[in-house]
Amino acid sequence: MAVRIISSAVGIVIVMLAFVFHNTIVLPLLLSIVIAIILFELSRAVDGVQFRLALCGVLLYGITDPILDYLQHVLTPDHPLAECTEIARRLVLPVCLFALFIEFLWHHGSYKVEQLSFMGGAMCFVPWSLEKLIDVNYLGGEAHGLLYLVLALCGAWIADSGAYFSGVFLGKHKLCPNISPKKTVEGFVGGLISNAVIFFGVFIVYALIRNVPFSVITGIKTALLGVVCAGVSVLGDLTFSVIKREKNIKDYGKIMPGHGGLTDRFDSVLFVAPVFYLFVHAFTIF
Repeated sequence: MAVRIISSAVGIVIVMLAFVFHNTIVLPLLLSIVIAIILFELSRAVDGVQFRLALCGVLLYGITDPILDYLQHVLTPDHPLAECTEIARRLVLPVCLFALFIEFLWHHGSYKVEQLSFMGGAMCFVPWSLEKLIDVNYLGGEAHGLLYLVLALCGAWIADSGAYFSGVFLGKHKLCPNISPKKTVEGFVGGLISNAVIFFGVFIVYALIRNVPFSVITGIKTALLGVVCAGVSVLGDLTFSVIKREKNIKDYGKIMPGHGGLTDRFDSVLFVAPVFYLFVHAFTIF
């Protein structure tokens, strides 16, 4: 238990650093590290780390993508690096994909199509998903960017906590017993409700503190956003649980003692972040 608490404390400190320096290069650098570790854990899950060229391509794209995304947000069109950044964003993905296919041809006897497909898919999905945390930060701007970032990152974890406690005290009916035996229908509903209530509560407190005009419609949209994030977080959790069951592994890693790997902590965030961005982009909250 002590190890689990210490591990959680370290994680909280890192997350707080991302919040404090959310408008600086610190946020994309932290995301680059997180993405690289997740991609390494996923590649290891399919026995892909032995194929060095393919792994280098996967990690290279994961590390560079959030940094290039950040630069596109902060550089003005007439900045000397703006054109270079745009060219790099267009080139880095195909170059890294070519690395996977070269590896596939080089070790065609041992590097299977399933490994190629999974690593290529993870390489495209994980950075695209987590870079949405940068996008929501700049979508909200100086006024609301930090709020968007906090809700997008913590929305999945809040839903997990709400579902856990609801399941412990009220859970009777299994949600997906063959995938995640501990999840219950009552826990799922509790996660939806808790996220809606907390998102709505955060909206009210934030509106009062920042002197933002209160709107019932905006409050309803915020609560609905909480429900959507909670539902999607379960989808992400179950998806990565299926992968673990198929590969017969308990956790994706041991980087967070007592919790598992970063993939185990960010599986729901990987699904929530892009959905949060799409929702806020389509239905402006503030």
